[in-house]
Amino acid sequence: MWRVAMRGLLRRKLRLALSGISVLLGVMAVSGSMIAAATLGEGFTRTFGAAFAGVDVMVTGKPAPGQQAGPRDPLPPVTQSTVDKVSAVDGVDRAFGVVTVDGARPVGKDGKVIVLQGPPRYGVDWRGESDQIQLRTGRGPSQEDEVAINAGLAEIGGFAVGDPIDVITSQPRRTFRISGIYGYRDGRASLGGETQVAFTPPVAQQLMLGGTGRYSSITVKSTVDPAVLKDRVAGALGNGFLVRTGKEASAAATAALTEIIDLVGTILLGFSALALLVGVFLVVNTFTMLLAQRTGELALLRAIGASRSQLIGMVQLEAAVVGLAASVVGFGLGIGVAALLKAVMQSRSGSQLPVGILIPEYALPAALVVGVLVTCAAALWPALRAAAVPPVAAMRASAVEAKGIGVLTAVGAVLSVAAVASLSAGLGYPGLLAGIVLLLLGVGLLTPLLSRWAVRAISWPVRRLVGAPGLLGERNAVRNPRRTAATVAMLMIGVALVSGVSVVTASLQASATASLTTNLGSDLVITGDSAGPPRGAGRGEGGPPKNGTPSFDESVIARTRALPGVAGAAAVRTDQGVLADTRQLLFAADVPVLLSTLGIHSDVSTVDKDAVLLDDESLRERGLRAGDTVTVTTSTGVARQLRVAGTYAASYLLRGPLLSTADGFAVDRPSSGYIDLVPGADAGRVKAEVSAMLRDNPEITVADSAQLVAASDNQIASLQTVLYVLLGLAVLIGVLGVANTMALSIVERTRELGLLRAIGLHRGEVLGMVSFESVLLALFGAALGVGVGVAAGVATVHAAAGDGLGTLALPWGTLAAFLALAVLSGVVAAALPARRAARTRVLSAVAYG
Repeated sequence: MWRVAMRGLLRRKLRLALSGISVLLGVMAVSGSMIAAATLGEGFTRTFGAAFAGVDVMVTGKPAPGQQAGPRDPLPPVTQSTVDKVSAVDGVDRAFGVVTVDGARPVGKDGKVIVLQGPPRYGVDWRGESDQIQLRTGRGPSQEDEVAINAGLAEIGGFAVGDPIDVITSQPRRTFRISGIYGYRDGRASLGGETQVAFTPPVAQQLMLGGTGRYSSITVKSTVDPAVLKDRVAGALGNGFLVRTGKEASAAATAALTEIIDLVGTILLGFSALALLVGVFLVVNTFTMLLAQRTGELALLRAIGASRSQLIGMVQLEAAVVGLAASVVGFGLGIGVAALLKAVMQSRSGSQLPVGILIPEYALPAALVVGVLVTCAAALWPALRAAAVPPVAAMRASAVEAKGIGVLTAVGAVLSVAAVASLSAGLGYPGLLAGIVLLLLGVGLLTPLLSRWAVRAISWPVRRLVGAPGLLGERNAVRNPRRTAATVAMLMIGVALVSGVSVVTASLQASATASLTTNLGSDLVITGDSAGPPRGAGRGEGGPPKNGTPSFDESVIARTRALPGVAGAAAVRTDQGVLADTRQLLFAADVPVLLSTLGIHSDVSTVDKDAVLLDDESLRERGLRAGDTVTVTTSTGVARQLRVAGTYAASYLLRGPLLSTADGFAVDRPSSGYIDLVPGADAGRVKAEVSAMLRDNPEITVADSAQLVAASDNQIASLQTVLYVLLGLAVLIGVLGVANTMALSIVERTRELGLLRAIGLHRGEVLGMVSFESVLLALFGAALGVGVGVAAGVATVHAAAGDGLGTLALPWGTLAAFLALAVLSGVVAAALPARRAARTRVLSAVAYG
């Protein structure tokens, strides 16, 4: 049986090629995801290990309940008196304060703020050269108007020693002179793609922490065991501080990024598993068709004594060889995918990880197991069906496919009804997910029944135009409903997912547009997010600041109020804080002025400094009411017991705790502003005048609703593109499935093609017949996918109505484009099979088999 299986593989190697390619692509995606995650994880581990090298113990302010202590999370600063206490601890050789704070935003030579895609922009105090840091040119800063910068920033901005550089921090824009440029051990320009601006210590403390004598952390060096020293320092300082060993601090910093890497890796593995699932259909279809073509061979094997189990084993052996070969090649390509992902990440972030491509020990075995198991599992059902046919019955070519489809149709109908019930019952996201899965399964099982009339309906408008080739192509497409269903199921799944994504993203855009045009509450918005939604827009959950909070001088608001056509203007300060042990974005403003400017209703007119105003949604979600007392903690660690003064109606621009003072906020300057115009005012003129007031602040823009809508659309479009790319592999395998079916069916119908040629069908008509059949299959699968995807997308929008997805939009143009692409993919899939069919020799084809 081994020799029979090997000879069979060699004879049918080209026919098995596409099924092998589908497994190859799935294994490539799986192995690439695993290798990329391991490489990035190890790279960041080494990066942070280098950053904390030489640190035996580190002391920082203790985060408030609900806050995190990651490398970019704002923690309460420590003071010089704390440094003195640590220095006095037994075993401490040296203790010194350090300033390393994210939020020093350098301005490039083009006048625009240098923006990084992920890495921080640190402001630090210059402490001289060390084992890690070496000056490349110039010297360290010694005057208040001098800074040193890391080589990464020098490369990005094209800076050299002696150049002026503007830096924006928690204070207004300030000009410095570059005194030196430094790099890191091993010739690296940065540790992880970050930029660093090194000030003199007093200037760093003032700009980054709001006052002299403050530090972001304390570094302790000693010859004592770090764990022992940590306990001693913690005992001397008490409960108000976070004391960690250098290894613990490095691990905590790494963990913050590792969580993101693991999440991305899990998402990539999920999409890879989807591609493998679609590939299963292709393998099932391939072996079903090949075994149907080999019924005579199987009958002879049974007649000379081969048992059912031997036949099943033979087919499984063939599948295992195909899966093994595809897995080996797929794993090799997966290494390339991981290298590409690493290169893209480094290119976008500007970082150079201190590690090559790392292949974890489990990656190759996992790839081989996945590829072989998937292929063997997919080939098992066709093998069982073929082996179940008695030898005499197997002499008939159609014996393997003689059974009806009634039971599966009934199961499909039940699953479809259950899917509709689950999607419409309002069971939340778990019910939504279950409904979508049931819908895909149900429609997939109903496809053999649907194919009988759907294919005819699709071909009817053009069938008469293409004549006999069209009629023959249609009949070929519906002659075997099981095969048609298995073929189009692959394409249906991929198209359903991209269609669902299109509906959801279109609805996101429509919902954002509705909020920004009808519910904005402000004619013009001063924002620090490049004309995007201002900080605080949306649901208002807290999170670490991204490279600092852009801010502007409050005098701009006072001058704006004096402009003709302005009915009101309000400034808002923001801070990442904690409300009742939950991370929350905090707002501070002149409450009556802000509510009046935005047209927001509140049940109170004023809020004193010992009170907080909550939006109605937050009040309801937290089970609070007016008069209750809550703890509000700012990013600098200032905790206050505040009385809930009342509530206000949540809006797109304002949602969260609203205070009357910004005491304890990291930045005591407005981060956003809102301008209300009188009816008929010239918005363009007001916008130009306010923009002129802010011309020296490149981080701040004045935007109207149209700009905010455009920025929101761009963000959603970027997300949509990423999802399309991730789903593209499943769609590609679906198209390969159509090509595979057409290629195998041409071999199966060799004699039929010869007879058609013999009775007068010329080559062009054969070419048209095969192409028309392929287009019908692709269009049928795409139409099913669009229908299922639209249903799933609509259900998702309704389920997420409470999370801001309040407007349903159907992207008819995009859905029509999917159908048009299906026609094109059908033509492409049929190219080689149709060419082979058209070149069929009449006499040899009639004698085939």
